[in-house]
Amino acid sequence: MEHETPGGEDETSAASTRTLEVVTALFFLALGAIVMWDSLRIGADWSSDGPQSGYFPFYVGLLMTIATLANLQHALRYAHSTSFVSRAKLKLVLAIFLPCLVYLGFMQFLGLYLSSAIFIAVFMRWQGKFSVLKSSLSGVGVSIALFLMFEIWFKVPLLKGPLEAALGY
Repeated sequence: MEHETPGGEDETSAASTRTLEVVTALFFLALGAIVMWDSLRIGADWSSDGPQSGYFPFYVGLLMTIATLANLQHALRYAHSTSFVSRAKLKLVLAIFLPCLVYLGFMQFLGLYLSSAIFIAVFMRWQGKFSVLKSSLSGVGVSIALFLMFEIWFKVPLLKGPLEAALGY
C-alpha cells in the first residue's frame, strides 16, 4: 500500500492495524500474567481475617488476561489489514517523542530546570527554525519563570541538578 498524498508525502504503511493490535494484546497479556504471578507471590487467597493483599489484584489480572485473549483472538482472525500509520506520519510522531525521551534522560542528571532550558532552546531551533538567540532566551526565560513559580513562590521542590545545588537550592 504505497501512494503519495497531494502534498507529496509518502504514504507507505509503517504498520498495519492488525500488527499493532496483536503487539498491544501481547503486551497486555504479559502485563496481566505479571500481575497474577506477583499477586500469587504475595498471597492471593482468602484467609481467616479476609482477603490477602494479592487477592483482588489477582482477579483484576485474570480478567485483564481473559479480555486480552479475546482481543488477541479477534486481531488474529481479522483478515483485512489496513494501515495504522504511514511512514511519513510516524516520522512526525518520532520527531516529538524521541527528543522527549532524551529530555527525560537528561533530567535525571541535570535536573528539571536546566534540562527544560536546553530542551526548549533545542526544540525551538530544530523544529521551529527560530534564531539561536530567541531559542536560548526562551529556554532560559521559561526555566527561570518555572523555578521562581515552583521553588520560590509555591515552595514545591522539583527535581534539581548540579546547577541548583551550586546556587544553594
